[in-house]
Amino acid sequence: MPASEAVAPRRRSLAPRARLPGLVLLVGVLALLGLYVLLPSTGPADRDGSALRLSAPASFRVAPYGGKPRPDREKNLLITYDRGVPRGVGNESTLTMDVTGSSGVLRLKGYSTSCSGTDHKVVCHVGEAYDSWTDGARVLPRAAPTSKPGDVGELHITFRNADGGVSRATTRIAVGGPILALREQDPVRMGSGKRHAAPLDVRNTGELPADGFAVTATVDGAMGPVQRSRSCDYLAHRGTTIVTCRFPGVRIEPGEEAHVANWLVLGGSRTAMGSFFRATVQLLGTGADNGGLDGSSRSTSDPSLSGTPSAGTGPALAPQVRAAPSKDVKYSEEKEVWTTVRIANHPDYVLVSDLSAADSDGRRLRVGLRNDGPGRPGGGSASLVLTLPEGTEVHKEPMEEIDTDTYEPVCRHQGLTYTCPLRTVAPGESYTLDFEVRGAKSVEGGKARATLKIGDTEADHADLDATNNARTFDLFGPVPDEAAPDAGTNVGVVVTGALGGCVVLAGVGVLARRKLRRR
Repeated sequence: MPASEAVAPRRRSLAPRARLPGLVLLVGVLALLGLYVLLPSTGPADRDGSALRLSAPASFRVAPYGGKPRPDREKNLLITYDRGVPRGVGNESTLTMDVTGSSGVLRLKGYSTSCSGTDHKVVCHVGEAYDSWTDGARVLPRAAPTSKPGDVGELHITFRNADGGVSRATTRIAVGGPILALREQDPVRMGSGKRHAAPLDVRNTGELPADGFAVTATVDGAMGPVQRSRSCDYLAHRGTTIVTCRFPGVRIEPGEEAHVANWLVLGGSRTAMGSFFRATVQLLGTGADNGGLDGSSRSTSDPSLSGTPSAGTGPALAPQVRAAPSKDVKYSEEKEVWTTVRIANHPDYVLVSDLSAADSDGRRLRVGLRNDGPGRPGGGSASLVLTLPEGTEVHKEPMEEIDTDTYEPVCRHQGLTYTCPLRTVAPGESYTLDFEVRGAKSVEGGKARATLKIGDTEADHADLDATNNARTFDLFGPVPDEAAPDAGTNVGVVVTGALGGCVVLAGVGVLARRKLRRR
């Protein structure tokens, strides 16, 4: 008896035994029918599943014949074939590109000696793994001389591997089309904790109308949207906010622009001194130039973001379509347009230095800067100018590793004046450099001078107190006795003694109360 029956004996079926074979047969037939319906249909060339290994975008655009080139982000047609074989293995597979059926609209151009054929059909000898972005054998479609903007043709792609397996794909190729460009913004200046309403201008620089568009902004964590429109979705991602606004009903003719005055209303930080936001614009719908909203083309798509965006609840944004300015305005067809932001927060840099004894009457000097805030620089530059007294010998100076076990000095110097780059830091933090020096008796009592030089001196980022950015000190004078207890230790002894006295008094009080109770 099987073990499963021994542990849990089967209950007797209520159905007559004679009907069981018919029931099993019916279930089997239904299962086969269901399997037939669910399985994808495959042609003879795809029997080995190779069709799943060839990938090409569903649609693509090419520049009109003799017309304006497409943006760089739309010039690469990505075709891949992957069957688990390392790249570069073999050269017995063939990639065939064919536009014969669309000869009035399209032509082909090869870019490799391993490809041969005509401008209607090209065959390339390639490896068992293929990627048109990195492989030397590339063929790109282009517009035929007889074509005009708006014409559409088909590119038929066939990949035959070394084992004879065949995969096919078809890409719809359009001649010309809309090209969306973003107006570049001048650097933004914001007051501490203030708001800024960033405008949006999207221009169509192409040959055909654009029916609907979307714009995505990545806003640095030093700012944040303080108004959330129901036209947009908002997603927190790695310290930034991703804002995606869609405008499906907006038609932009060539030469026109869509303007939104209050696209992003941002709130400035009270500590950060610099920030940014970057924007990208896409056509709505599918295709290689839609900015990757449907992920159909790696040439324009962004990595997918984790998390669920939340829809805004504020008033909808209403783009106004108007004629684009003809001059003195810059538009960018690049994928991303960056806008820098200066926020009027101020740091307070303080020169810090510390002397300690070294061997042979030498001195160790630690010198640099501290930021007492509240301004938190996101970049910028600072430097230290250290002038040592005559007769000083520098035995050790700050070094940095420029390669494995290869070092060079951090500072440049002229005589005994050292100029050293410093890293700006957040409020409450310090950045220092270490020197070790020696001095002859003739220079004992010599004065050293240290000064901070801050790169950003504009009014909105000016140091709150520049009087503490320099210091003169006796380099070879007496140094504090490191073994002597500091004030913190003395305070600790006093506090400990006081606590001990309180404990003794409390104990005496308890004993006295016990004696009184016994009486």
